[in-house]
Amino acid sequence: MPKTKSFIVAVAGDTVDGRTIEASWLTDIAATYNRATYGARVNKEHIVGLSGGDPFKIYGDVLSVSTEEVTLQLGGKPVKKLALRAEIEASDELVAMTANGQKIYTSIEVAPNFANTGKANIVGLAVTDTPASLGTDVLSFAIKHPGALSTGPKLTAAGNVFSLGYETSFELAEGEVAAPPADSAAGMFAAITSFFSGKTAAPAVVTPPPPASEPPANDNELSAQVTKGFTDMAAAMIQLGKELRGDMGKLRTDQETLRTQVEGTPKPGQFNRQPSTGGTTGGQQRAEC
Repeated sequence: MPKTKSFIVAVAGDTVDGRTIEASWLTDIAATYNRATYGARVNKEHIVGLSGGDPFKIYGDVLSVSTEEVTLQLGGKPVKKLALRAEIEASDELVAMTANGQKIYTSIEVAPNFANTGKANIVGLAVTDTPASLGTDVLSFAIKHPGALSTGPKLTAAGNVFSLGYETSFELAEGEVAAPPADSAAGMFAAITSFFSGKTAAPAVVTPPPPASEPPANDNELSAQVTKGFTDMAAAMIQLGKELRGDMGKLRTDQETLRTQVEGTPKPGQFNRQPSTGGTTGGQQRAEC
């Protein structure tokens, strides 16, 4: 996964449930965060799924943190605040989301008394669409009534706090490149195929079973035929794309060959040898008849 440059993920101040992210907490985090001791992971909306799949899977890891003083405009006046910066290892999905203007706010989960050390530490980093993550009311309810929501934002431990979402953006570190998106046509048909087959992996070509003496009570055969049809269609489109790319390459080669030939052809009126004189008489040319 590509690494990012350091960017601001939180600022000292209010939390979603009315408490405050203390500046001293951010100082503690910068001084004590150690990924080998406890690695804070990047999730979506402070929700971590159990399956490891979309949409609430892990989107990266916090590699390092630091603090800096920033100036914010509050009530029309400049106010200095302590900010927490982070360098993360971001998944290709996270890079793509933020590039498309999605999940552009960050909200950290802070443990004020991490592992009974008396020091604060960061235990999670969420990307979200709104400054107050999923909304102040939802997060506040989740904090005050842990376990009441079967799905939704959850604190890692009682006593932790979520910071307000901070609008941010990040750039990949020098030399880091995100993986290119998968072929759109193949991805679309793979998704359709997956839907009909009920599997996450790309299905194999299904051979229709021999006709039964009585019609089946379900539509499994139809589903298999539709799945095979979409699979074949996706393969055909991928092959067509390869052929088109090959044709374009040949066209460019032919164009370069033609250009070379044209540039090597003498212009009208130019000769590569002296015209034949047919002999001379008195220093004059004699025409051959």
